This record gives sequence, C-alpha cells and structure tokens, in this order.
Amino acid sequence: MRKLEEIEKDLEQVRGALSSVKGAPAEVYSRIVGYYRSVRNWNKGKREEYGERRLYDIETSTAHTEGVTPHVANAAAVSAAVLEKVEPFNSSEPHVLLFVRPGCPACPSAKAAAGRLGIPFDTIDTANEDGLAEAMRRNVMSTPTAILLDKDGEELSRAHSSADIVSLSRFVPSTGEFSGYKNAASM
Repeated sequence: MRKLEEIEKDLEQVRGALSSVKGAPAEVYSRIVGYYRSVRNWNKGKREEYGERRLYDIETSTAHTEGVTPHVANAAAVSAAVLEKVEPFNSSEPHVLLFVRPGCPACPSAKAAAGRLGIPFDTIDTANEDGLAEAMRRNVMSTPTAILLDKDGEELSRAHSSADIVSLSRFVPSTGEFSGYKNAASM
C-alpha cells in the first residue's frame, strides 16, 4: 500500500504536467454561402458573423444562448401541454386561417388578399403562445401562410404569398360552396 506522502508527490507531478499542456490548433469547418469551408480562411466579416451564431437543439426545442429574440423564445416555450389545450377552429362555413406575425413584411398584403376572397378569415398571430401552438398543430413553418378550410374544417389548400392567396378563389364558386377538388400541392 502507498503512503500519503507518495500520493501527494505523484499528484504534485501531475499538476505540474497539466499546467504546461498545450493543444494543437483545430481546423473548424462551417457552412458559408452555400458550401463548407475552413473558418480560418473566412474574411473578417464572416468570422465575426460565425461568432454570433446560435446553437439550437431541435430535440428539446430550446436555444442555448441568451439574447434570443422574443419570437424564438416563445417558440421554445411552447410545450406539449400547450399544444393539447388548443381548441381547433370550428366553423360551419368555409373559411381561411391566416397565420401572421408582427414585423412580417408580406403579412399586410396577405391580409388584404384574404379580404378580397369574399369569405371569412381568421387572423392568427404566431407571436403569442396560442397562435404559435395553433401554427405548430397545423405544421405552419412561415408567415404569411393561409390555409383554406372547407365547412367541415378539412384543409383544401395552402398559400404563402398574397398572389397565391388570391388564387385560392378558384376553390370558391360563386354559389359560396367549395368545389370538391383539392390543390395538388397540398396532397
């Protein structure tokens, strides 16, 4: 068995060796402008941008950094419990669900286009928790997104721009009843 003095002596040698440990430079590659390249070879501006990047964990849906914008913080805070308590939109007539958010440059024209359809539409703000939960439930990935629903609440088609929203009118005959055809893109 070793004595305490021998162990202390060995520990002191190891501590001395650890204080002088030097690593080799690591080559870091990251995606830049469509391809991967060594960060060491990036220009000064791109290296600065690399330092500001944030790590996002898709498994836990949380961002691992401070300074996250409120919209992203809301997205990370939505839990399964919030998604379960969201009531689906109920309507006895065909209508449009229009998902928007503050600061979205295309959302005002999308609202105007939805108004020109001549059928009711609900505007859902994805910046609040309930709106974000509804967007997640309906697999909405961007704003604006318009979802055309029939009178039974079944999705007929989606649109992502004001021009596409106006084209949803082809599903709305003048009688006010929707045709039974679905958009091939939504199938």
